[in-house]
Amino acid sequence: MSYRRDTPDSASLNEKKDDSRLEDGVSMAPVLTAGTTNADAIATTVEDPKMTARIIRKLDWHVLPICSVLYLFSFLDRTAIGNARILGMETQLKLTSEEYAAALSVFFGLYCLLEVPSNLILKKMGAKKWIPIIVIAWGLVMLLTGFSKNFEALLAWRILLGAAEAGLFPGITYYLTVLYPRRSIQLRVGLFFSAATIAGAFGGLLAFGLAKAKAGEYQGWSFIFFVEGALTIVVGIIAYFLLFDGLEKAPFLTEEEKVYMSDRVQFDGNDIPMNDEFAWKFVWAGLKDWKTLFTLICYVTTITPLYSTALTLPTILKTSLKYDAVNANLFTVPVYTVAAITVVIFAYFADRTGIRFPFICLGTLISGIGWGLSLAYGRTNPRVAYGAQFISAAGSYAAFPGVVASLTQTIGGKTKRSVCIAIIVGFGGLAGTISSNIFPKKQAPYFHRAHYINIAMNAVAFLSALSFAGLLRLANARKQAKIDSGEAARLTKEQIADMGDESPYFKYRY
Repeated sequence: MSYRRDTPDSASLNEKKDDSRLEDGVSMAPVLTAGTTNADAIATTVEDPKMTARIIRKLDWHVLPICSVLYLFSFLDRTAIGNARILGMETQLKLTSEEYAAALSVFFGLYCLLEVPSNLILKKMGAKKWIPIIVIAWGLVMLLTGFSKNFEALLAWRILLGAAEAGLFPGITYYLTVLYPRRSIQLRVGLFFSAATIAGAFGGLLAFGLAKAKAGEYQGWSFIFFVEGALTIVVGIIAYFLLFDGLEKAPFLTEEEKVYMSDRVQFDGNDIPMNDEFAWKFVWAGLKDWKTLFTLICYVTTITPLYSTALTLPTILKTSLKYDAVNANLFTVPVYTVAAITVVIFAYFADRTGIRFPFICLGTLISGIGWGLSLAYGRTNPRVAYGAQFISAAGSYAAFPGVVASLTQTIGGKTKRSVCIAIIVGFGGLAGTISSNIFPKKQAPYFHRAHYINIAMNAVAFLSALSFAGLLRLANARKQAKIDSGEAARLTKEQIADMGDESPYFKYRY
């Protein structure tokens, strides 16, 4: 491990460093965690790219597989209703088109409201306990959904499923920001989010395999919920033994590696660590931050076309493209497989280049083209329309991780970041209610209005991402002006720590 030497950025802050932490001119290494309330703390290690890469590989092997599997089951369980619908659920429960749309929509009610409380509980309780609790809870709800006998029962279970699942995506996203430096986030978000696309493929295969299952009055659609619910509970139990609470409790890292990697996360773009203690002022800062609003706009407009695919692709294939119920599920598999590959490619190059918004713009452009082709050829050429589903899914799924990663590039401080992530995922998740209600039966088989809405959403996502990047560039210029004028040097260490991402020394990445 190398000791830290002054860099041009750190030199501008020399007067703010605490010399009492020096012994014979050498920094004494404290035991650091990913969060601190100590503005006097200093980084005690110099970054070694090879060491950073080696530790990140360790983290990847221990963190990403379980996070990906958990999110796979999360997305699998919330979208399984689309597979169950065409396997007889709608007929057996005597659902109208409006009732089915309501069953889709109610999922997002408590899902939205409980995101912020869940992330605050996660910060307090730790990922090792809280994440397995919510996974087991929604697995149980999922299993019981298979016993539904009428619309009211289905509605109740969907409400509870949304409540139980609320904390997973924002929780894992926040968890990754505690473990990885900002520049490494998108690939990791992309890798675990690619599980959502794999979930679509796996869900289609599972529905295909369970199509003819029957036991008494329970048909194949019930077994989708039974099997997925039981598997989710098992995965939740396993997660307890694989997750850990922060770098300082990672059992596979040495003490030297924990200190080194904590420096990379804690001093990521700053010489003075941010105040990571819980305080309501940081919660309020997250609620009113303009970057939260812009990210929310990008999130909603990117995820609406994504949910349109996730919730209705089997219906589109059956209704518009005339596949039978069994093959409609099966033919979703290659669509999601291509989308999963595209997600990883986009995330890899976004991390390698250190840019986010160009990839968001490219993804939304591709998605818009896909929905446009589907609209143009749905009536006249089903094969082209089916190919368009590959394009729209690949674009939407590939763009989405960049939106989430961009938030981690622009929000600093653990409490504020956890709140902002929860707000974005929670309220952004309401986009699912849009997707749930734009494919009514009366507009079948081609759903022209839904196509127009998704094209418009992609256009807004493209423009908002472009505008957001421009505003971040201007904000960085204002920060640099404060440094150049000497205004930043008059700030105390405590003030800089409390400012978080508003600090002149914290540069936004876009």
